Amino acid sequence: MGFSGWFDRCLRSLRTRDGGGGAIEPTCHKGLSLRQFLMLALELGLLVFVVRQFRIESSAFLRIVLLALVGFVVHSFLPLRYRLPFFLALSLTGIGVVFGITNGAWLVGIGLVLILICHLPLSFSVRVVLLLLTGSLLAGLRVGWLHVRWSPAVWPILGSMFMFRLIVYLYDLRHEKQPVSYATTLAYFFMLPNVCFPLFPVVDYKTFRRTYYDDQPFRIHQTGIDWMLRGVTHLILYRCVYQYFTLAPSEVMNLGDLARYLISTFFLYLRVSGQFHIIVGMLHLFGFHLPESHHRYYLASSFTDFWRRINIYWKDFMLKVFYYPVYFKVRAWGPNKAMMVSTLFVFVSTWFLHAYQWFWLRGSFLLAWQDVSFWIMLGLLVVINSVYEAKHGRERSLTRSSLSFHRFAAVSLRTFLTFSVICVLWSLWTSESVSAWISLWTVADQSPSFTAGTIPLFFVLGVVVSGTVREIAGNNSRNARQPGAAIGRSALISLACLALLCLLGVQEMHTQFGPKVATVINSLRSGKLSRLDNAMLERGYYEQLMQVDRFNSQLWEVYMNKPLNWLDVRGTGLEKFTGDFKQKELLPSFVAITSHGPIRPNRWGIRVQDYENQPAPGTLRVALLGASSVMGWGVQDSETFESLLEERLNRENSKGPYAKYEILNFAVPGYQPLQQVMTLENAFSFQPSAVFYVAAGREAQRCSVYLAEVIRKRIYVPYEYLREIARKARIEATMGETEAVRRLEPFGAEMLAWVYRGIVQNCRERGIVPVWVFLPTPLEDPWQEDTASLLRAAEESGFIVLNLVDVYRNHDIKALRFAEWDAHPNAQAHKLIADKLYDLLWERKKDILLSFGSGQIGQGK
Repeated sequence: MGFSGWFDRCLRSLRTRDGGGGAIEPTCHKGLSLRQFLMLALELGLLVFVVRQFRIESSAFLRIVLLALVGFVVHSFLPLRYRLPFFLALSLTGIGVVFGITNGAWLVGIGLVLILICHLPLSFSVRVVLLLLTGSLLAGLRVGWLHVRWSPAVWPILGSMFMFRLIVYLYDLRHEKQPVSYATTLAYFFMLPNVCFPLFPVVDYKTFRRTYYDDQPFRIHQTGIDWMLRGVTHLILYRCVYQYFTLAPSEVMNLGDLARYLISTFFLYLRVSGQFHIIVGMLHLFGFHLPESHHRYYLASSFTDFWRRINIYWKDFMLKVFYYPVYFKVRAWGPNKAMMVSTLFVFVSTWFLHAYQWFWLRGSFLLAWQDVSFWIMLGLLVVINSVYEAKHGRERSLTRSSLSFHRFAAVSLRTFLTFSVICVLWSLWTSESVSAWISLWTVADQSPSFTAGTIPLFFVLGVVVSGTVREIAGNNSRNARQPGAAIGRSALISLACLALLCLLGVQEMHTQFGPKVATVINSLRSGKLSRLDNAMLERGYYEQLMQVDRFNSQLWEVYMNKPLNWLDVRGTGLEKFTGDFKQKELLPSFVAITSHGPIRPNRWGIRVQDYENQPAPGTLRVALLGASSVMGWGVQDSETFESLLEERLNRENSKGPYAKYEILNFAVPGYQPLQQVMTLENAFSFQPSAVFYVAAGREAQRCSVYLAEVIRKRIYVPYEYLREIARKARIEATMGETEAVRRLEPFGAEMLAWVYRGIVQNCRERGIVPVWVFLPTPLEDPWQEDTASLLRAAEESGFIVLNLVDVYRNHDIKALRFAEWDAHPNAQAHKLIADKLYDLLWERKKDILLSFGSGQIGQGK
């Protein structure tokens, strides 16, 4: 028979009552044959395996997908009248599975109160006022005015379920006369996938109710699986972009980098579209034949076309609730004026509602100039485009027109220009600030040869690619709409794609493609932070940057779980400002009481016992330089690796040549390599026998960032070398941070070498042993990119190097950090560090400890 005959037979067996001409087989339940059910169950099972192997989203989502699989099997055999109540029960079960009984009960209880207010036998305006009052009360609880008995993790999901859906629901209650089905209402608010997705499409209540099993069951369910597969694919592509193509603004050095930055930033939206496809697809499994949420938005040929294609549910929500009411109120002004006013009102409202959305998701309003600029500029472009279309009409993609060179060139050019402008606007929206975004464009005059030789070629290539991809996609879309198109073909294609992803997700399989391909595939199988987000998390101020507010990176999800009152060194009064190049130091004789234990700097402003300024005879004293991880942020005084190491040295070497071992911890949270130069001068006054400089990675970049910071703050730089570097880089105090860091980046390694050589030279002149310690941050491999160069720089400068690169090996890295959103090592990690450092000291005693004299260490080991 051959493959083609087998394929045709499979298609005939999968055809539903859609005019395909095939015989209808006996059904195991209404509208679905046994063969169709088995095909759907097999596809869904493979999809669950893909979600598990590629770790799509969170572990909670895996539980929900498993619940959906079991629920789909049971739901498929239920009589139609029982299916909606079953879906509601399944959704409530999902809330309990993710949040637990107590938190889930609070979530459902608050939701029921809000729904009950909508149905009180009072006038519409009174119900609206009551909802506003209740919302104000909940807003006060959201910002922590009163203690609540449920987990903070409930707030984002509660907001996601009710902040926009209540508006739609009230609108339909007022305008629709159909009797209310309480099962439909509760299913609408507590939809199964919502418990895992704080970002959720604004599903229209009328559409939710109207599309319930409005087509053949197999067609609805297969469409759902197709869309879930598409969503998983989007999320895997997002990881590829996120891990391998994103750049920090300071890394943009020429127009090529700028193009990469703009395109990759826009492509990060794949995560949102991927999530929305999964959500809507899962609802299809239970009969909700909802429209798609996104439609090839990267191929939009105009700004109005882009608005119609991206986040379609949001567009429909804004048209229904905001655009049409305003339009009909001002239509007496004329259709064009009414359209312009209504459209601008929609975009201003969109900006405000995004800030409102962020409040419920995070607990603070998102108000920034880049937000205002993005929505106003996009709104104006859509208005201009709408006026043009009102005069000249627009091309309809549903009808096929003859392909000509003129038409192909025109559509290709419009698509490429629209994509380019949206990339530019998107980069503005996701920038840290407007000034940081403006600084990106200063690279245009730094690569004139690139500009002259490459831009025309890039432009032509972009136009051709845009038109070709759009034409292929358009043909596929039109073919899919042809009468008699078999949904069974889609099932077989999805089955093949799922099988391929399953194979790629198995380590024994993808390792057969060679180490490079296997490494890439393995990186796509996890949702770990990118190197850029890891760097920002290490710097400890990402929450002050606006990128985390744009729903594009994994770090946003991490910060979603961060309590608003999380331990913060800037909020405890632990530091004092010095007004010089160091900027700050610990407050002497101060006790900071935190929920994770006290922090007690001694009279000298260092976190150790109250040692004398001069060491006692027979004492081996070590000065420890570093930042917050070395100071021991988040652990008690006795739990820092410095304290544990000192205690072990004294305990196990009591019969050694030294009467006592002292480690003086000069580390200060946030200190960068350039600040350690001044700290070293203070450490020398305590007459140490050795100086341990602890590096955590990205040392060169930290030098560039810090010098840019002090210059922008107009702080005097006391070192002529650094002032000369600033002059060479043409850094000014009025310059934005992104531009200043970009100009200093080429000098980063040079500045770091200056720091290292200075420390070694000053130590050698005083007979002090300089030791360089590499201490990785407990994150998933964020420091490997520059570890080799750091080690080389330390050795070339004359340090004795102690490499703790494998200190966390064979341990769960997530269990060793302070919290998911806080990269500081916890107490368990500090113990590992102390033990590893002790072992290295024992191994290198001839190089380090014998340099102090004739003593040896480790005799008590």
